Amino acid sequence: MTESMAPYFDNNNLFDTAGCLTPSGLEALRDDRLDELGRLEAAEHLTFCDRCLARYTALLESIQLSAPMRDLIPQVQALMRLRTFRIMTNRYVSVAAAIALALALWRFGLFGVAPAAAPQEKTEPRQNTSVSQMLGKALNGASEGLQGVLDSIQDTALSGWAQLSDNNRQNHGQAAATGE
Repeated sequence: MTESMAPYFDNNNLFDTAGCLTPSGLEALRDDRLDELGRLEAAEHLTFCDRCLARYTALLESIQLSAPMRDLIPQVQALMRLRTFRIMTNRYVSVAAAIALALALWRFGLFGVAPAAAPQEKTEPRQNTSVSQMLGKALNGASEGLQGVLDSIQDTALSGWAQLSDNNRQNHGQAAATGE
């Protein structure tokens, strides 16, 4: 009979007359042969009885533990490499975004120095575009694009509803013709 199939230990033999855990009670606790009430009583007793706790610790230390089932070092190292990659990627993405923003602002002349353009005749002075005008144009373009997408979705949905209603009418017409 295996240990997991062993019967539960009798809780009446768990404590001796002095109130401490018996050697067989300690072994039953170690082998997990106590029922729920026995485990609770033994755990409570071990919290305040130093003598029994020392005996139980010595009993546990005498057990020969086997080596772990698998080595965790490669798994931990892989996790560390993944986290390092994520941290470095986040840093480089932030730097790239800052550079792109700086170049965009420089391109629009926000810093007061616009890039040199091709030589032109100096008949007309160049007009600077303000940031609010540029943002307005960008938002208008995005709004028009979004409106186009929503119109397309609405047209598709209306077309689908029309097809469903046509199919529904045809099915009702066929059912009425067959007398169903």
